[in-house]
Amino acid sequence: MKFEKEITVEVDVTLNELKLFLENKGFKIKEEYDLNDIYMINKNDKVCNNYLELLKKCVLIRNIIEEKTNKKKLTYKYKEYDSNQDIIRQGKIDCCIDSIEKAKELFEALNFEELISIRDHMLVYSNGIDEFVVQSVNNKHIYIEIEEKCNYIEKFYQTIDEMKEVIKKYNIPIKDENYFVKKAEIELKETLQ
Repeated sequence: MKFEKEITVEVDVTLNELKLFLENKGFKIKEEYDLNDIYMINKNDKVCNNYLELLKKCVLIRNIIEEKTNKKKLTYKYKEYDSNQDIIRQGKIDCCIDSIEKAKELFEALNFEELISIRDHMLVYSNGIDEFVVQSVNNKHIYIEIEEKCNYIEKFYQTIDEMKEVIKKYNIPIKDENYFVKKAEIELKETLQ
């Protein structure tokens, strides 16, 4: 399993306001794509009332739709949390597949069912100094995610604190000073309420 560091914050403005804000700070869009995830869970595991524990038991059927390609994967995400629910360790395993429908059919035959579906519109931004991904999730929530390894600039963020400083340095308007927002947990709560 590949382990990695990242932070995720929820933004306190609309997507259009954030785009304008970032453009005024010298950021440009480097990549734009859609990421559609179907969270599959074993029906026997669905009895748990702890949303984070439920999500830890899910396998994602993932469709990455780019301008010229369409990648399909199975993804398992592993996360460990401290007593404040901050993520202290996380990783994932990916496996390429040919068909979203066949993967879903296979999991259903293994007593799995869809727990939630998340549709992300992703915008990778960079100003040559820093890089992050803006995510519009299910057309309801706007997030910024910073991963340790940048794709468009030669930079590797060494620590979580270094990633947090990027948000602070540009005065990006975020909600609640929470640097470990759990997008899937928010969507699951909204779905089950």
